[in-house]
Amino acid sequence: MYGASTSNQRIESWWSIFRKQRSQFWIDFFGDLREKHLFNGCQEHMSLVRYCFLDLLQKELDDYRRLWNTHTIRPVRQSRCPSCKPEAMYHVPQRFHGRNCGFLTSSQMLDHLHSLLPPLATPRDELQPVFDEMQQQRGLTTPLQWECAVENYIILKDLAGL
Repeated sequence: MYGASTSNQRIESWWSIFRKQRSQFWIDFFGDLREKHLFNGCQEHMSLVRYCFLDLLQKELDDYRRLWNTHTIRPVRQSRCPSCKPEAMYHVPQRFHGRNCGFLTSSQMLDHLHSLLPPLATPRDELQPVFDEMQQQRGLTTPLQWECAVENYIILKDLAGL
């Protein structure tokens, strides 16, 4: 089947806006790190990028999620889609002629499902104490802005001999 999808316009528009407003900056930024030979893709560089930037990236995602979940979806004529805030529609679906599709499960079932997953072994876990120690020795603070994260990244990269 080919052609335009008219039923996904809202979410496709949201992803387009998200890319323009948020993610394109980070795509370009990490591309620039590579072009300037400050990042080569090795595990140690990946670990350091995660160490320096992951909290900032997560904060941006959380902020954007909050923005999305609290914006008002406009009513559309001749549409059966509800209009309201996504957060309200999720938590009180019956108010919008929806239903809660969640279900309760036991902690034993959750433990069993968790046991089926492969272990999460990331290089960040192995190198984080090393980066923590270097950050503390240099008196670096946890960055709240991307500019500070870049400074920390370059300093820690040099200290680690990466």
